[in-house]
Amino acid sequence: MTHTHTYRGVVWIDLENPTDEEVSSLVNRYGLHPLVGEELKMKSSIAKVDFYPEYFLAVLTLPVRERKNVSTQIVEREIDFVVGKNFLITSRTETIEQLEYFGKIFEANSILNKEEKIEHAGYLFYYMVKKIYAGMIEDLENIKDSIITAEKRIFGGDEKEIVEVLSSLSRELIDFKQTARMHRDIWEDMVKYSDQSMFGGEFPSYVRDIRDQFNIIHEFIGNARELITDLRETNDSLLNTRQNDIMKLLTIITLICYPAIIVSAIFTIPAQNIPVLNSPYGWVILMGIILIITGCFWWYFKKKRWM
Repeated sequence: MTHTHTYRGVVWIDLENPTDEEVSSLVNRYGLHPLVGEELKMKSSIAKVDFYPEYFLAVLTLPVRERKNVSTQIVEREIDFVVGKNFLITSRTETIEQLEYFGKIFEANSILNKEEKIEHAGYLFYYMVKKIYAGMIEDLENIKDSIITAEKRIFGGDEKEIVEVLSSLSRELIDFKQTARMHRDIWEDMVKYSDQSMFGGEFPSYVRDIRDQFNIIHEFIGNARELITDLRETNDSLLNTRQNDIMKLLTIITLICYPAIIVSAIFTIPAQNIPVLNSPYGWVILMGIILIITGCFWWYFKKKRWM
């Protein structure tokens, strides 16, 4: 499926699940290298940038946070960009929310004739990537909100249940970082290219702005992972303390009851003339002895602050 947008002499062609005929037509129209055409048709899952005399190819793998059933997970999406002086081609196999939204904004700007600086397709590429990165930051903000919620639950007594939550959030951040791992190298190469590219002028500063935006995302991921690590250590500490308290309480209860068990066992020895039991009040006396011994142990443990 092909969507074509035109604004101030700049053409944006958006391909979604392109056919061989659609790609071949663009390759012939803009004189693209056959390998670029092959890249537009397939999903490589490898972020990269290739430079040609009249255009460049940028492949971006994007981490997208999606909800499935009751949990969330990071899925990988890919967008291929071919950027020339007056044209920009995007190719994708799945729906990209930020790109769809950008298309609506682009059409609205064309109608309203706003004064955005789009002298060539390089600026259009800049605005697109900025919008995509804004979506990535939004996903990271949502992950951060989930981490803050998990922190409140940790100190609210849900230590056991929160272990799985922290593991899931940690997996999301790992997948997020893994999917976008090559972006920094791409922008470093783009900075070098933009200084000598056909776009010229102020475009290098726009590329540096994209690079700085990704550095913010990279820093955000690192900070979130550090926070999860600290919360996991805190949660494990609270779990261990709670388990130790339970074991301590059970041990104390066992020790308190142990004398009573011994006394009961002594008076059940099959012997003749057992003291106390032959008395009319033998059972009452035996229970009294057991309660007195148990009470003494209880008092001693309280005095030592063991409970």
